[in-house]
Amino acid sequence: MKRKVLTVVLLLSVILNVILIGKFVFLGSTGPKTADGRTEIKMSKENREFVMAEMRTFLESIQSINAGIAEKQPSKIFPVSEQSGTCKVDSVPNSLIKSLPFGFKTMGMETHALFDEISKMSRENRDQQEIQKTMNRLLNNCVACHKTYKITTY
Repeated sequence: MKRKVLTVVLLLSVILNVILIGKFVFLGSTGPKTADGRTEIKMSKENREFVMAEMRTFLESIQSINAGIAEKQPSKIFPVSEQSGTCKVDSVPNSLIKSLPFGFKTMGMETHALFDEISKMSRENRDQQEIQKTMNRLLNNCVACHKTYKITTY
């Protein structure tokens, strides 16, 4: 009898864990599709402000990187690309991470990694056209994210 009870409790625990992992790791806090087909991500006002500030920093970094490429001055590129790299991941609030769907997290991590890659390439004084190609990959990520998601508050 004890064995059956333990088996049932273990099975329920596994099922509950799978549901919670699916909710917090893969689904996040999403709403219905918007009229334009994007997935709505619901989060607190504070978390939305955090994301918006990070996106503004991305744009500032991209502008400075483009200026460095245009001026053929890699020394202008790596300091600004680093400010948007993976070093920023540690500052993301846990409550924000829980609200984000897996696809958004994936695009976000790839975007941070591309900033790191651009920084490394500029430190190594790589060809400016090669850096520009990586910048295009990064911008494609930004466009895909904005086409896929809309952030709202609850």
